[in-house]
Amino acid sequence: MKLQATVAVLGLLGAGWFTQAMAETQTPEKMTCKEFVALDDAVKPKVVYWAEGLNKKGKPVDSVVDVDETDKLVPVLVSECKETPENKLMKKIKEHAAQKPAAAGNVAPKPIKMSCKEFVALDDAVKPKVVYWAEGFSKKGKPVDSIVDVDETDNLVPVLVTECKETPKLTFWQRIKKHF
Repeated sequence: MKLQATVAVLGLLGAGWFTQAMAETQTPEKMTCKEFVALDDAVKPKVVYWAEGLNKKGKPVDSVVDVDETDKLVPVLVSECKETPENKLMKKIKEHAAQKPAAAGNVAPKPIKMSCKEFVALDDAVKPKVVYWAEGFSKKGKPVDSIVDVDETDNLVPVLVTECKETPKLTFWQRIKKHF
């Protein structure tokens, strides 16, 4: 279900249902800080990883997922967004991306170049972050209303692990892009 359709039925079903629906699909490129702060705490990092991937599109293929820095960014964004609720979330993320140093390439995953074997070897807490980043990366240049479907993306992680175990020599990118 898309967020756009959800807004149409908001008045009929109440705000509690709307919060749950917002956890299912998001349009991060259009999202305001107010909308970001209203998200469930479990969804916020997923949206940020997706947006980080989107910001890397067009950059060299050795772009990395800086897990430590992105994890630290989420509470900073929540704090800043509470102060400036009408700002766009993507603008805030881009501002932070311009300020942070590049991640050390030997410690951060490189989703475009990593093999399936390397993806499977990642810590289970990191795998979903890499998948969200890759999904955002794949959306650059697509319509501004590209959405991140949290449920669908969460369900994709174990599928990719299984597929990558079966084909460890393929690149992670070859494996994941067939799902987009």
